[in-house]
Amino acid sequence: MKYPTDKASIARIVALVASILAYFGMNFPEDTQEYVVGAVMLVLTIYAAWKNNYLSSKGKKQQKVLKDNKLD
Repeated sequence: MKYPTDKASIARIVALVASILAYFGMNFPEDTQEYVVGAVMLVLTIYAAWKNNYLSSKGKKQQKVLKDNKLD
């Protein structure tokens, strides 16, 4: 399952949640929304860096296969 990982999608999701909460009478300062978007982006960036590099044992095995077949 693919999740939206670009900054605009995350900002729209946070804005949607903030709008729904505002509709029910709960307002959040803009700074809080920016911190939430920043935290989510940090988590997604770390996740993407982990998945797109050969850091795990599975990734090291994949890198070895690529080198063995001269595909790197």
